[in-house]
Amino acid sequence: MPDPKPRTPLADQQFFLSPELSDGRGSDDDIDLDIIASTYRSILDENAFEEMMANWETKLALPGAGPEHPKVSSRLFGQLLTFRDTLEKLDLPAGSDPLKLAVSEVPGPAMVLSPNGNIAVINIAGEHAFGGRQGGFLDTSVIAADSLDDYRALLRAATGQGNAAQAILTILPANGDHGASFLAEGYLIRMPGQSGAHVAIRSLEIAWGARIADRLQQAFGLTPAEAEVAHQFFRLRNIDSIAAQRGVSRLTVRTQIKTIMAKMGAPTNIDLMRLLAMIASREHVGLRGEAPVWHDPLGRERRITLADGRQIAWTWMGARQGTPVLFLRGLPMAYLLPREGEARLREADICLYVPSRPGYGNSSMDPGLDVVSDNLVALRAFLDQVVGGPCLGVGLASGAVPLVIEAVANPARFYQIIAVGYSSSIDPSGIPQLPGIQHTMLQLAGSTPWVVELLAKSGHRMMRQHGLDWYLDRAYRNTPINQQTVRNPDWSALIRNACEHLLKQGHVTFVRELQMSRHPLAALLRALPIPMRYMAPLGDPGVDPASCRQLERANPMLTVEPVADAGELVFYQRSDLILDRIIAAVHENRATYANRSMTEPTGMS
Repeated sequence: MPDPKPRTPLADQQFFLSPELSDGRGSDDDIDLDIIASTYRSILDENAFEEMMANWETKLALPGAGPEHPKVSSRLFGQLLTFRDTLEKLDLPAGSDPLKLAVSEVPGPAMVLSPNGNIAVINIAGEHAFGGRQGGFLDTSVIAADSLDDYRALLRAATGQGNAAQAILTILPANGDHGASFLAEGYLIRMPGQSGAHVAIRSLEIAWGARIADRLQQAFGLTPAEAEVAHQFFRLRNIDSIAAQRGVSRLTVRTQIKTIMAKMGAPTNIDLMRLLAMIASREHVGLRGEAPVWHDPLGRERRITLADGRQIAWTWMGARQGTPVLFLRGLPMAYLLPREGEARLREADICLYVPSRPGYGNSSMDPGLDVVSDNLVALRAFLDQVVGGPCLGVGLASGAVPLVIEAVANPARFYQIIAVGYSSSIDPSGIPQLPGIQHTMLQLAGSTPWVVELLAKSGHRMMRQHGLDWYLDRAYRNTPINQQTVRNPDWSALIRNACEHLLKQGHVTFVRELQMSRHPLAALLRALPIPMRYMAPLGDPGVDPASCRQLERANPMLTVEPVADAGELVFYQRSDLILDRIIAAVHENRATYANRSMTEPTGMS
């Protein structure tokens, strides 16, 4: 008899191997019951997730408990493990994300744009027809010249600068599979709380399925040649065009179409078109626009293969042959620069390398290694095989952790580090000041990752059902400046891509990222032998200016730059300032290198 299905997938099995459990009696009983009740209710009730998080926060605050030693009884563990098994057996819920529904309701090409033309959501047919990917910008060359004014009017209306709520557009597809052109509807989608509308563009054409020719031959007795003429009539709607494509006379085509009309019982051309459309549409009953998995929206992804066979994927922004700068993102849902940001990098002749860290995007994760070791293996391989010499390292939040560790171990790797955004590894004293969901997750990540894994698995299911905005609203609602950012459609299009990048391989990468965020850096920061600038956003609750000053006193190599008008999403809120610091650091190093080259003696042959 075959072995039963294991309780946990390989990728997250380590979280359940040896949990530390306690008796958990007496005062724990009530809160344990609340945890169990809210956990099971979260399957159907989107608000129960917050209640479940609040219950864990209460449990951590009980006398005798704490972030390092939460009191979890065997009984509670058993109930939660049963809940986890239940989640695995349930079918995925039907999605209710309005943006994703807009591209899945039709089998043909469809996409949703932000007001600045960034692709927020797109289906696979849309990727082929529109020549774009989620997170990238639409190339307007696919909009026919006579439709450009209508398209631009839709974008203006999305920001409240017009009233063009809908339009019919002619699309010149990037891929020849969709013919020379097709018609598409354009309309606005308004999301609750958003500062602007999104623009949906969906094909009005009905694709000619592979089985339609067989249906015409079987049901109406058309010959294969007549079935092909019917297809061309459906697609081109013009006898002269059909004749030119088939290389026959106009009279021949007219005769064939009259024969087809007689066999199909269609007295006029309009009736024939209506009948063909009905047959074609029947082929698509129940079909949906297939959503693509995450892939590099810039279309530049490359991969390196490690000695053990796994792969590290990477992309780049700016000038392809420019001065290398290495950028590692962390948990904040950001990594893609706005279009004007990349233009600044090109002008400064800088190539910003963006590797997908293990578990992100298309980069392999090694579940046999702890998250820090796994990231160091990937970082060192990328520096050796792609970057080569010393470079500037930029880390967003927890993305700074492997940079600092490597800089202490191998000082020649980087000439400077820029850490952007609050990192609990840099200043763990800020964790209790974070919003409830964030600080509870971080507290549990260190001692009981199996609890965080369960919470993340439940949250991932909720995101699949209610859309990424369900998560973004809960993650950022307590910080007004972050809330304002995620409610801007232009930023949310980029943030959506960052979410998909993190979650492509499942929720486990999120859990490992939390563990990375708990890795202590205090001793390493004191020993750091190269300059590091810490850009600390003052609008992030975790940032404590007094603690920042202590960092500077601990190591003169550290410079703390308080950043006003920014929170966790500082990468978007102050992208110009971040680029200023990157460009200045590169220019300073270029000048230092040039001066050194001029003063060094010339060797004699």
